[in-house]
Amino acid sequence: MSGNNDKVAGKDNRKLSKAELRRKENFEKIEKDLSSKGYRRVDLTISIITANTVGVLITLPIIAVVAAAFLLYNHGLNMESILNAPWPDYMNIVIFLVSFIAFVFIHEGLHGLSWSFGTPGHFKDIEFGFIVQLLTPYCTCKVPLSVPVYILGSLMPMTLLGIIPGIISVFFGNPLFLGIFAIQILAGAGDFMITCLVIKHMSKTKSKDVVLIDHPYDCGAVIFEK
Repeated sequence: MSGNNDKVAGKDNRKLSKAELRRKENFEKIEKDLSSKGYRRVDLTISIITANTVGVLITLPIIAVVAAAFLLYNHGLNMESILNAPWPDYMNIVIFLVSFIAFVFIHEGLHGLSWSFGTPGHFKDIEFGFIVQLLTPYCTCKVPLSVPVYILGSLMPMTLLGIIPGIISVFFGNPLFLGIFAIQILAGAGDFMITCLVIKHMSKTKSKDVVLIDHPYDCGAVIFEK
């Protein structure tokens, strides 16, 4: 922490927004309550830069498998399927751009919807926002979640917007759709990386009582266990 209460020496070393400061205060109250009940804190956080670099690298094998299946099933990329689509050529660019923008909002919405099923206040416990300095939209849960619910909500966007439709695109044979869904797999890179950290920790911990809560300003989760 820095001396100035509106800045933190966090993973991305940036000034916090009013929403983040509010979540920070809420998080500290939750931490104090859980600590009084015997829980110990374990941080599983990464910088957004790490999420967008290392995270991307660990999702490439998933994309490689889907792409390989596409190439084998369709005997190549078959670019003619794009040129011969039943719409004007310029619509391919429109479809790509519109889907990219729409999926940004849908991605965060799927996080929120999935996590809301595991909270007492449902969508009241979910918050959406945008980190201007990093040009990054986000969805966060303000209350502790069980490990299964947290993992489900983390992986839902990449699964529903990337992996499943990516597999379906194999049978349509259109490289445009393959590209759209491959990007959605990449968009879930940070989520996938955090999930891997959570699973790795859970495979080693001997604690029987474990809850997770989103870090109030860093990318990732904080585990409380006893």
